[in-house]
Amino acid sequence: MAKVKEVVDNGADVDTTDAKSSIYEVGYIMIPSIPEENLGGEVTALKDSLGDHGAVFISDEYPKMLELAYEMSRSIANKKQKFSYGYFGWVKFECTTANGKIIKEFLDKNEKLVRYLMIKTVRESTMSTKRAYGKTDASKRRFTPKTEESLPLNVEEVDKEIDALVV
Repeated sequence: MAKVKEVVDNGADVDTTDAKSSIYEVGYIMIPSIPEENLGGEVTALKDSLGDHGAVFISDEYPKMLELAYEMSRSIANKKQKFSYGYFGWVKFECTTANGKIIKEFLDKNEKLVRYLMIKTVRESTMSTKRAYGKTDASKRRFTPKTEESLPLNVEEVDKEIDALVV
């Protein structure tokens, strides 16, 4: 592989042997204390910071307020804070592996994020459609008991069999 020199933010030259681009997806939960009217600015600032670190955006989803499945804690300004709600959003981008490591370090230090998950993925859309859950097949599963055809009973034969059993 060809060697590439990159200049990092502090001005130091870094030799990297992996100049191959990879596709990453970051799912993140932003702190709920951000007012709804300021959320767009915070998302733009986050995306601008990722772009400054070499990310080329493919797709994203604007964050939505969600109730978290369990309470999460995060240390912000040397104070442990607990969150049960947060703005969940995601962004998919392309960058080099070296820039991916720099972006990970940036996300680790970002105090506006409760938690994030950065994964390698593919360029194609991996979104699955939401399925409606419910009992739509209930009408197909009805059970109808089968009735057997009854033969005409001969009363005399039945009486003889009962008498034979009783004696």
